[in-house]
Amino acid sequence: MKAYFVNKRLAFGSGIRTWRHVEQLQALGITHVINLRFNRHGKKEETFKALWIPFKDDKQPRPRWFYRKAWKFYSKAMEQSDSRVYVMCRIGICRSASLAYFLLRGSGSNSEQAVKIVVRARQAASICKAYKETADAWWTGQKKCGKRSLTLSR
Repeated sequence: MKAYFVNKRLAFGSGIRTWRHVEQLQALGITHVINLRFNRHGKKEETFKALWIPFKDDKQPRPRWFYRKAWKFYSKAMEQSDSRVYVMCRIGICRSASLAYFLLRGSGSNSEQAVKIVVRARQAASICKAYKETADAWWTGQKKCGKRSLTLSR
């Protein structure tokens, strides 16, 4: 297991499988976990403040509630100056990278910047077209409603 940091407070990667992984994440200062794995969530993940949004990596558009839930959890975590969020899926290439992209967009990065940041963190990262499009549509809807993104220190 390896955490790929896209900024000082946000990382993505593969799932927590062992207690050693928990210790590694704690050593990195991770305080919050967003788990996207479909069928795995338990005591290891709950060691952290955790959000479980189980979705298969089906490359299909995500519903609006998916992004609303993820953003609410992330923005609340960012209110604490010492928090660090780890987004995880099974392998740490597509679902977690795509959600990291979404969270970067909400933190002020444009689409091109967010893709570059994620891929720079992990070259094997793949931001799925359907996930990206629904994430971008969610942010477009937020802007139309007059809601602002989160400003973070990078």
